[in-house]
Amino acid sequence: MTNKQALLDAWLAGLAPQTFPDEVEDEIWDPSFDGESRVVLSKLGPYYKLFAYPAKFFPRFYHQVYSLPVAEWPLKVSTTLYGGLCTIEAQLTIHFQATFGYAERNLDTLSNINAHIKTGYEGLIKTTVDAELRNLRNGNWIETGLTATEKQIERTINEALAVKYIKCRAICSLTPSFADLEASQGLDGRFTQEAVYLSILEKNFEFREKQAREKTRQEQMLEKERLEHLNQLNALQQQKLALESENQRLLLAAQEKQNADQFAIEAKLHEEKINHEKHLQSIEQAAALKYEIEQQARQQELELQLHAKKLEHEAILKERELQAEYKAQEILQQEQQKYEEQLEAERIEHQTRLKEMQLQAEIKELELRVEVTKNKDAYLHRQIEWLVLDKQRAELSRAIKEAEHDIDAVNRLSLQQPQSQ
Repeated sequence: MTNKQALLDAWLAGLAPQTFPDEVEDEIWDPSFDGESRVVLSKLGPYYKLFAYPAKFFPRFYHQVYSLPVAEWPLKVSTTLYGGLCTIEAQLTIHFQATFGYAERNLDTLSNINAHIKTGYEGLIKTTVDAELRNLRNGNWIETGLTATEKQIERTINEALAVKYIKCRAICSLTPSFADLEASQGLDGRFTQEAVYLSILEKNFEFREKQAREKTRQEQMLEKERLEHLNQLNALQQQKLALESENQRLLLAAQEKQNADQFAIEAKLHEEKINHEKHLQSIEQAAALKYEIEQQARQQELELQLHAKKLEHEAILKERELQAEYKAQEILQQEQQKYEEQLEAERIEHQTRLKEMQLQAEIKELELRVEVTKNKDAYLHRQIEWLVLDKQRAELSRAIKEAEHDIDAVNRLSLQQPQSQ
């Protein structure tokens, strides 16, 4: 493929045109930049002198040191050709540095020397580039490319600044762009006979044919790829169905095994629950039996205490009766009165003690009821205890009544004995 065909193909395809290198390699321009370049201005009164910054230099008060740095200078220059059909843009990147000769000729700009260079030579560079671009009107660059023109522009800028005592390395990149062919009907009629325009029209027709063939080929390729993709999807779908079927089978098997394991676990738990309930029942029965035995023992002990108190009381009464028989009538009456008062006090004290015992039993009953609400497991035990306490309370009531009856009988007997004497 020739350079002309490559350029037109790229333009017609809507791509950025590419430049093509020359067959002969150009020399590389070496401006010998010095990153530490400096000058010293020595000024004493009306006398001054400029010299390069020497090695092992110690500035004095009348010395002023100025750097000559390497700077980068971007520029753009555009030129329209063929009545607006083509626009070529030159993208320039210029690296430059003022020399000692330039600094010597421009002492008043040493503090801002690079800005002075840009201001002074921008117009010259743009004019030079525009002139080189207008030399492309013959159209030969379509076949040979723009590399030679780029190198020529770089050489021209480097030489133009070099003669001005400025070190320079210019980099040029040319980018052509074309107007739409269908929108170019309003161009100058004289241009319709130009070879460039005819070549573009011819290449446009060839490119459209090539584009149509490429589009057909791509459509066929896409259709083939679509069919292959459908076949792959069908194969994947079959594999997916097979995997889903296998997964379903494995899932059912696992579910059956899980159900069997769960049934075995539930059966074992049920058996353990029954054994635990039996164990609790045996513990409750043993505790109830032990409580009943202890309660009977306490009941017997209480009965013995009551009987002992009763015997002690009877002994006291009999002793008092014997003492009363040996006393005189008046003394007996006085003693009888005191005795009755004492008996009444004892009766009241006895009744008070019995009531206290009754209250303690009721408090115990309330405590048991509260305990039952807190601990349901001891409910049966507490019921039995309540029954025992009720029984004790009834026996205590009966004992109180019998004691009162005995006291009344003793009182009647004591009243009858004095009369009989």
